[in-house]
Amino acid sequence: MSSLVLGLSHVRSLYTPSMTILNSTNNYDFLDIIEPVTAYTDGYLLSLNLGAPPQVLQVYLDTGSDLTWVPCGSTSYQCIDCGDEHKPTPTFLPSQSSSSTTDLCGSRFCVDVHSSDNRFDPCAAAGCAIPAFTGGLCSRPCPPFSYTYGGGALVLGSLARDSVTLHGSIHDGGGGGSTAPAPRPVDFPGFCFGCVGSSVREPIGIAGFGRGTLSLPSQLGFLGKGFSHCFLGFRYARNPNVSSPLVMGDLALSAAAADGGFLFTPMLRSATYPNFYYVGLEGVGVGNGTAAAAPPSLSGVDAEGNGGVLVDTGTTYTHLPDPFYASVLEALGSAAPYERARDVEARTGFGLCLRVPCARAPCADDQLPPVSLRLRGGATLTLPKQSTYYAVTAPRDSVVVKCLLFQRMDDAGGGGGASGGPAAVLGSFQMQNVEVVYDLVAGRVGFRPRDCALGAA
Repeated sequence: MSSLVLGLSHVRSLYTPSMTILNSTNNYDFLDIIEPVTAYTDGYLLSLNLGAPPQVLQVYLDTGSDLTWVPCGSTSYQCIDCGDEHKPTPTFLPSQSSSSTTDLCGSRFCVDVHSSDNRFDPCAAAGCAIPAFTGGLCSRPCPPFSYTYGGGALVLGSLARDSVTLHGSIHDGGGGGSTAPAPRPVDFPGFCFGCVGSSVREPIGIAGFGRGTLSLPSQLGFLGKGFSHCFLGFRYARNPNVSSPLVMGDLALSAAAADGGFLFTPMLRSATYPNFYYVGLEGVGVGNGTAAAAPPSLSGVDAEGNGGVLVDTGTTYTHLPDPFYASVLEALGSAAPYERARDVEARTGFGLCLRVPCARAPCADDQLPPVSLRLRGGATLTLPKQSTYYAVTAPRDSVVVKCLLFQRMDDAGGGGGASGGPAAVLGSFQMQNVEVVYDLVAGRVGFRPRDCALGAA
């Protein structure tokens, strides 16, 4: 994707794993995890502390996939087609961790990452004899895997296990809230992750936050509760000194329950793709009146698992299918009192770019129409303007070009076409300055527009 803000597009493993928990938060009376998240040029980063002593690696926070992986090994990490900005990436060194082990071929994580319908396949590939793997006695390592994302991205590696250290708040009384003590390091041993030596279009690691066995919240036991994030504006990209919190556990849910500012919509489920977080979209509002009605495929998920809107922090921009996407562009173009910049549209790939009067940056005072998402259940989320439009040029002759950062959905971007899957994707750019809570107890997703920098560390 060629534009000023690079795009990630992730397609997840479609295997339906068991939901057995590796490390349960039941080991603690009341535990919340509070981790700082920083903005990057094309997503949001979480620091993982792996091993003993801990090695710190930066990874993307991705609700649209399950596998957590890091660049790994004693040789240099190889990334193909990672762009001109790709620089040498820090790698995890298993040999320098006293608690590092390899995952075995018979583990549920090995079966999951190989997307196998037969739990014996990985052990057969590892060269075990039939009596050994049918009796659960094979001690061979899990065979190397490939894990595929959208747009041709993939990673190659092996499964490892090691301790992961996160910042936990252990407190009395349950429910968290403002009285919870400051987070302190909490160690989770035996965390399973991908040790990746090479990739295509994936320059750094990923923390998978999907609903499958391999995901980070699943292994830590938080899929019985929920989590929340509040993404900083992209103006903080590449500034590691400013962060906002990712919260897992009761504290995320109690904060949403106590504040009436959240807009909730039902979390849809797909029998075919159960590891995704779906919501329904009934329309897109433009300005104060005009609205484009969404097709039925966006408001629900059918019996084959197709349709709905995937909430995916690993995809940068929101993607909508045609002809709905075209109708949104037409409504916005008619409502905006500015000239189209079709040359910039052709160069960037964005469907609507406009020449906006501006003498000097940041050019925030404009008459671009606000965009609102009309969600299933009646909630209407009005997106912050900086989460909708982006200045793709510097001011020149008192004019700046701003583009709508929505894109057209296609099969390569994550389904919705002939290949099935989600009909649309809600990307991380539209979630900046919006607090999002994934309430897995009540089966709903909550949104609250706010300046996430106000609570930043």
